[in-house]
Amino acid sequence: MPRLLLPIVLLVAVIVAAGVALSALVHPQPGAPSQPAAPDHGSARGLTGPAGFDVTVSDVRVPAAGGRITLQVSFHNASSRQQRADPLDFTLREASGATARPVFDQACPRWTRADLHPAGGASQSPRDAEAQQVGPAFGPVPLCFAVDHPVIAGATLVWTPDIGFFGAPVPIALR
Repeated sequence: MPRLLLPIVLLVAVIVAAGVALSALVHPQPGAPSQPAAPDHGSARGLTGPAGFDVTVSDVRVPAAGGRITLQVSFHNASSRQQRADPLDFTLREASGATARPVFDQACPRWTRADLHPAGGASQSPRDAEAQQVGPAFGPVPLCFAVDHPVIAGATLVWTPDIGFFGAPVPIALR
């Protein structure tokens, strides 16, 4: 029995160390900058780094008082796998920490979830049966967020793409 104890302890230590390393890769460290260098652009990252799936934000309109923040998002898939664009993968985070989910109505219609095929991958089976099947690019499509007060500089669009088990939210600084 004591001869089995050492391998079990070593196995547990390796699992704990791997978990700590994985957590450090997936979750940003305190004090690390949460904003990307360039505003209005975000790249999905997985456990092994960039996933080849990007979003670009354009036509950002922030009201001087409360009201509706509107913007357009465009997606590009340079990976070898299908990626999904979904309006529900976005949240607006204000500098104060307040968050808002997208709102949809006649002025800001909800767009259909889209499967972005990789270049040359149009023959792949759909990732989502109910999604619109598109090529490697999709958009621009609208996103709107209701706010009850003026938005102070520093608003961030948070994109949480579904790129796999170890994907991480992508903060996108709005200019």
